[in-house]
Amino acid sequence: MQTIIIIKGSPGVGKSYISKNLVSKLKGKKISIIPIDNVLHFDQRKLNEDKLKLSIFHTAIMARSFLRENFDVIIEYTFDISAHLEFLIDKIKNSHTEKIPASRLLIFHLSATLKDIKKRNKSRRDGSDPLPEIILERLFLKCEKTAGLLQNEFVIDTSMFSSGQVLKMIMEKIK
Repeated sequence: MQTIIIIKGSPGVGKSYISKNLVSKLKGKKISIIPIDNVLHFDQRKLNEDKLKLSIFHTAIMARSFLRENFDVIIEYTFDISAHLEFLIDKIKNSHTEKIPASRLLIFHLSATLKDIKKRNKSRRDGSDPLPEIILERLFLKCEKTAGLLQNEFVIDTSMFSSGQVLKMIMEKIK
């Protein structure tokens, strides 16, 4: 059975880092990582609700395609609006075109203190520019309001655990 793993949380919480390192823990499996931030760049318009929905829709299409090819799929994004995550899940599970293989869905909300988020934002490992602090704070507050709202969602505080411990907790839920 294939697994869809959604890693969500505030910018700077470690979603990309954890996603990339999760691949090495899932040895012997075919794995795809789909960062929705990358999918957003396919559409050259300025960010708006339509562009975001279209990116989430295309992410679902890609996830379904990988699932049909027996890949496990890791999707990472901020998901500061619960309806966007619900839309993604619906579009992955339900399609008018064809069925996907049986799969299970696990959602991990990575959390941290605002102080840690601000510190990590200043030294981003993914090479991107730090977000302006006002935007970072706004996204942080919105993301934290969505923590643990959906079924099969696990909240992990990355301020309290090393990245190795976070990976171990995620792997325990996957197995």
